[in-house]
Amino acid sequence: MKIFNESKEGLFGSSLNWVNARLPYLYKNNIYPYWDIRNVNHGNPLDQDRITPHIIRPKKQTTNSDKKVDLLSIQTHQYTDFKEVNFYFNEYFEFCSSITDKLDIDFIPEKCLGIHFRGTDKLIKNKDCKIINLNAFLLKLKSFLANRGFDSVFVISDDADSKQIIISFLKDLSFTVLSTDLSPHFHKTLASNPDKLSITKNSILEMLLLSKCQCVIKSHSAFSSWAKIINPDLEMYRVNECKNNWFPDYYLPEF
Repeated sequence: MKIFNESKEGLFGSSLNWVNARLPYLYKNNIYPYWDIRNVNHGNPLDQDRITPHIIRPKKQTTNSDKKVDLLSIQTHQYTDFKEVNFYFNEYFEFCSSITDKLDIDFIPEKCLGIHFRGTDKLIKNKDCKIINLNAFLLKLKSFLANRGFDSVFVISDDADSKQIIISFLKDLSFTVLSTDLSPHFHKTLASNPDKLSITKNSILEMLLLSKCQCVIKSHSAFSSWAKIINPDLEMYRVNECKNNWFPDYYLPEF
C-alpha cells in the first residue's frame, strides 16, 4: 500500500495532522505503508513537493507499494490526548536527520518560557479562532508572566515586525530574550520559493526548540501546538478562543 496526499495548506495544520489522524487505524490493522505525502508550500521542489522522506522519514514500510490509497479516504481518529498522538507519530515517523542534527539541546535553559505569536492570517477573520491582535497578546503575556519566575523567554513568530516588537517589550520588562536568527516566513507565500524546503526545516527546528521550554504561551496555531505533540508533558496555553473542537489547539487550556 502506498498512501498519497497533496496539500496546498500549512504543513502542520494539514499534512502532518491529516497523517496523524489515520495512524491509529493503520496501527490497529498492522499496516506500515509506503508514503507519498506532498505539500506545495513545504515539500522538496526537486521531488514533486514531497515531504516524505525530506521532512518526516517513515521508520518502517512493510506493505507492498503497488496499491495507491488516498490518505483522506482512510478512517480518522479524533485525538484528545497529546500522549496518544505522540505514541502513534513516534511509532511511524521521525523528523529527518538534516533537521534534528542541527538541534542545540543546550540552547533553551531551564525556567524558559516559549512564546509563539501567529500573525498574518490569524489576524483577519478566520474559521479557527477569535482574533487576538498583537496589543492584546502583549497584555495577556504581561499578565501571564507576573509571578511565574521565568529566567528567560524564547520568541518565535511568522511575522518579523511582530517578533521584534515582542522582543523589545520583553527586554523592557528586564527578561533575557532568546531567539534564532532565522527569518520569519508566512507559509502560504512559499509555494514558488525555491528555498521552501530549507525554510520549512528551519521552522521545524524552532518548533523543536519550543518543545524544550518549561512552558509555552501561544497564538492559535497547529505549528506551535506540535511542540506539545513532541513533548506531551510540556505546559502549554493558547490565548485565542477556539471556534471548533479541532485537535490540537482546542485541547489546550486557554489563558
